[in-house]
Amino acid sequence: MEEVKVYRLIDGKRVETGKTYKRDSTWNKGEEDCYIVGVNNWIVNSQGQFLMQRRSLTKKNNPGKWSSTNGLIQLGENNYDTVQRETKEELGIEINREQIFLFKENHVVGNHLMVDIFVTYTDIDLEKITIQESEVDKICFVSLNELLNLEISTTCSYIKGFAPKIYSEVIKHYNLELKNNFRKDI
Repeated sequence: MEEVKVYRLIDGKRVETGKTYKRDSTWNKGEEDCYIVGVNNWIVNSQGQFLMQRRSLTKKNNPGKWSSTNGLIQLGENNYDTVQRETKEELGIEINREQIFLFKENHVVGNHLMVDIFVTYTDIDLEKITIQESEVDKICFVSLNELLNLEISTTCSYIKGFAPKIYSEVIKHYNLELKNNFRKDI
């Protein structure tokens, strides 16, 4: 039997409400203004390409659509922990916290969902990735222009507006800070 996942609820100012939400349950009275917090982790390589993953066709939400690595923050985790856990679960790779940069916090993407948007700078050999087939059915690197033309998951639909800015920040950050320290061992 699958473990029931439990998430903290916060208000619109990201203050803990003391309430929790169990995955796939209904929202209770008084929780209309509460949010679950998730993460989207955009993995970008030294060529400025985004690692995209197509959601499994068996997924309940957004089957066959493209997204970043993403997931919800579980009880006992912080947003960085979730980025690392989801990247390991979905792609079979471990990333160091030093590679992960918070791009935007508290971005509301729908009813009851707020996400923190992260960028991870690393070169990954696609041959070394082991996808979690229940979550992901295909991965690839795409350029900014290719990303803007993909059919994107609704939880990541904001990317079409943010992608040029993320790309600009990635290139700026890569050129200024990471050129000699880019992780290439994955």
